[in-house]
Amino acid sequence: MMKKNPKLAIFDIDGTLIKRGDTHITESAITAINRMRDNGIDVMIATGRAFYFIQDDIHERINPDYYVTINGALVYNQNKEVVHEVPMLFNEVDTLTKFAREHNLGIGYKLRDDMHIYSNFQIFLDVYLQGSPKAYILKDYSSEVLAGQDDEMPKGIFLMGDEATIETKREFLEDSYLSKAYHDAYDVYSKRAGKMKGIEVVLEKLELSWDDVIAFGDADNDVDMIEAARIGVAMGDAPEHLKEVADFVTKKLVDDGIAHAIETLIDFN
Repeated sequence: MMKKNPKLAIFDIDGTLIKRGDTHITESAITAINRMRDNGIDVMIATGRAFYFIQDDIHERINPDYYVTINGALVYNQNKEVVHEVPMLFNEVDTLTKFAREHNLGIGYKLRDDMHIYSNFQIFLDVYLQGSPKAYILKDYSSEVLAGQDDEMPKGIFLMGDEATIETKREFLEDSYLSKAYHDAYDVYSKRAGKMKGIEVVLEKLELSWDDVIAFGDADNDVDMIEAARIGVAMGDAPEHLKEVADFVTKKLVDDGIAHAIETLIDFN
């Protein structure tokens, strides 16, 4: 594959830049990404995470130019200012909350500044945090009768619990995507959002197109951006359907897959 000169590099976080359950980017990835920046390539994060759950290493050692968070529902610039947001619809939030409580699922609302847990708070403390020291961001609303009545509509929802039970809700969501995050855990976000749409807001601001992009990902919610980018890179342990739409399949994250792809694909001359 010929080396290219992209103007924007887009990275998913979990399973792409940082191993799930970890908090640090590999040194090889940081070195390679900084080499791109030194050569005038802007860096964007595109993640299902809310901004406040992005690992400190991302901010401190990469300091991206843009952050597409909550699968495109909240977009920030480098100054941490919101430049785009897409809230979920009340009726779907309300329906999902009642469903979660009925089936003892964990449900958390991803808001701008914190996360409100409306059912099964403990599962979020035990599983969702994955060793993160940011438990203070989780607020327990599980005893609230009027779930879904926040002043601010969530930009996304996180569901945790029995996979088969959660899947039964998929066909009833008209405005929302149900995207598997990992085993027994799902992201829910508006169909008016999506990583692709959030990224396109930034591309328009920068007067760039997908032809100027190299994108890296490992999961279902990365498929569209990997397919759209001029260079779409799938991690070595990504699912087969993602590898099939990628232009390049790199090594696994733990085998310095990010650095390998950058050194192989980017023309630094």
